[in-house]
Amino acid sequence: MNKTLLMCCATLLAGCVGHYQQPSELAPHATLDARWGDNDLMSGGFQGYWIYNDAHCQKSANSGVLGEISQSDTAKNRFLIEPDKRVFLNALSSGIKQRETGERLTSKSCINIVSFIPDAGVTYQITHSAPKSGCTLKLVDLNTGNPPKSLIIEPVTKECGF
Repeated sequence: MNKTLLMCCATLLAGCVGHYQQPSELAPHATLDARWGDNDLMSGGFQGYWIYNDAHCQKSANSGVLGEISQSDTAKNRFLIEPDKRVFLNALSSGIKQRETGERLTSKSCINIVSFIPDAGVTYQITHSAPKSGCTLKLVDLNTGNPPKSLIIEPVTKECGF
């Protein structure tokens, strides 16, 4: 069952949506340093990010899959994004949770969406967590330790659901 869930998540990363084309390291950019968040809902699991140009997750040029987060290889969790325009970040955590009786497995997923205007040269840390109830997405400027002033927590609409 775990393999099936991971294959579905891999399909999302490789399949129907496009991939966000990260700017060159030589071009102006902001950096997202993604961290694996607490994942109390799920055993193992998957965490990934998507970037869109609007709150309705419409396919457009340079939008779609940003990447999957690795628990073991944090070097893979660094993403470059275009600065000075609002981006909509979608975060998904998904996995399998064994029921307390030990008999059945339950699939659990949670989604959060935030938008902000990244500043060139700034590194932001992003963490998606799935505690026992709900889920949270935290985004902070590593220089200040504070969220960007332009940060908006967006509602999850059916167009953006997975």
